[in-house]
Amino acid sequence: MAKPRRDGGAEGVAKSIGERLRRIRLERNLTINSLAKVARVPASTISKIENGLLKPSLVHAINLASALNENLGFLVDRYRAEPQRTSVVYANERDRLEYKEMGLTLHDLNGHFSAGLLEARYGILKPGAHSGREPMTHAGDEICCVVKGGIVFHVDGERWTLTAGDAIHFKSDRPHRWENAAKGNTEVVWVFSDGLSF
Repeated sequence: MAKPRRDGGAEGVAKSIGERLRRIRLERNLTINSLAKVARVPASTISKIENGLLKPSLVHAINLASALNENLGFLVDRYRAEPQRTSVVYANERDRLEYKEMGLTLHDLNGHFSAGLLEARYGILKPGAHSGREPMTHAGDEICCVVKGGIVFHVDGERWTLTAGDAIHFKSDRPHRWENAAKGNTEVVWVFSDGLSF
């Protein structure tokens, strides 16, 4: 049975993310200040996220998930009921997260499965999209395959330009960042191991 889309507008998305973050933080018996220290995210930012006033940036989301020992599936509430043995995610039913400050929309390709070692996302990068000036790191491996357009990856001081059909694979604890190399939208498939992704 197909599950309904849960876009709910920007305010609805921010509220649901905040509610899940608060629930998980309280389940771990963490205060906002203790989570802030471990996640390297300001307590005021966590408070705004939990109150639905702010959607986390990609870097903050990665840091919060890591500090809570979660993958970012918790942001889209994927693990809310008994997992299925086989799961199909139809294109028009994907959960999605938008990172407007980056020009990035991510569609969740993981089905309603128990948390596992792999996370997959279909990314749409708008013209000028980029991950930020500062490189990011997170646990596991990362694979990015370009479906349409082009992307430039900077990994540990090396620069790689990819176009449709190309893929890159690297240990994601190496400092890395990316940017859209096309004049139009770029579409990619990202796969992450170790359960932590965006």
